[in-house]
Amino acid sequence: MCDGHYSVVTSIKSQNLNAKRLTATVLIATLAIGYGIYFSIQASAASLNVKFSVALIGDMPYDAKGAFETPNVIAEINADSKIKFTLFDGDTMSGKGDKCADAAYPALKTSFFDKFQAPLFYSVGDNEWVDCDRAVKDAFDPNSRLALVRSNFFQKGGNYISLGQSTLLSPILHDPKYPEMQIFEYRGITVIIPNVPGSANNSSVTTPAFKTYNDTSADGDAVEFVARDAANVAWINKGFNYATEKNSVGIIVVLQANMDWEGYARDAAVPNNENSAAYAATKQALLTNTLKFKRPVLLQNGDEHWYQVDMPMNETGGKLIEKDKGTLVENFTRVQTFGSGFNHWVELVIDPRDPNLWNFKVHLVAANIGKH
Repeated sequence: MCDGHYSVVTSIKSQNLNAKRLTATVLIATLAIGYGIYFSIQASAASLNVKFSVALIGDMPYDAKGAFETPNVIAEINADSKIKFTLFDGDTMSGKGDKCADAAYPALKTSFFDKFQAPLFYSVGDNEWVDCDRAVKDAFDPNSRLALVRSNFFQKGGNYISLGQSTLLSPILHDPKYPEMQIFEYRGITVIIPNVPGSANNSSVTTPAFKTYNDTSADGDAVEFVARDAANVAWINKGFNYATEKNSVGIIVVLQANMDWEGYARDAAVPNNENSAAYAATKQALLTNTLKFKRPVLLQNGDEHWYQVDMPMNETGGKLIEKDKGTLVENFTRVQTFGSGFNHWVELVIDPRDPNLWNFKVHLVAANIGKH
């Protein structure tokens, strides 16, 4: 009887003790989860306030000279631990003679893009597809070259391709029809990459702006341009909406073309000017969204090969107007990167604690200085 009673009491005490232990374990686990979430949120919030750097490049490697100098640029970027990723604004080859042969595209992947240790994001330039119809580039169909750009650098067999030796942990959005169009968010910054190349954006040009390199009035593809132009506007709109949903502190838009920011009045009068009607919809989409977003917006472009930072957007009544007229859009900044002939790079320092957000540091590569 005593043994049985002792056994029952022991069992009850054991159950009570186990219950208390279970309660304590649940409480500790709950607190741990709670504190984990709290610290995760705090860490996430803290990461948004941490200064970081991005490498900005464009218009390389191009020719034999560029093939010699570009590794010096890549080596400097790879050696800089502050660089989280590289934004490349297009033109991997020269428009004057580099051939657009099939083999050129995978070769660029292995000899150029794969050499960057950090992730690289690429906005397509004109020389790798639009200008491939030039006789000096072996007169290919530009659309066939764009297909090669996509299959070598963006999407193959239904899988998206990452450039650089590592990948960004952030999700990358792609347009299903135009896989080169990308959107991603990193530490409070949304990056939008449409497909806006130079050479009149592949539009039909009745009076070519350039008579060199075998450009003719037959250049361009109206059907391709109209469809992609509308897709670019939709993609820019999507990117700004994405940034608003993410509560991004700033936006970077990366494209290749210098869209002639000084030519608004002239554009209206001369609709076939190379850098006019071909870019009107893109520029208007940037203006409309920048005014609505209100926070800092940075446009990165290449095309000209010289470094420049300015605030070129002016508006009146929500429409673009010539520089020095109307109202300056003060939250819109443009940076134009170095390129072939001047193979250097720009470090974009992003500091969420700085009201200006964007700070630029020029890196002149010592081995490339003076070799123009």
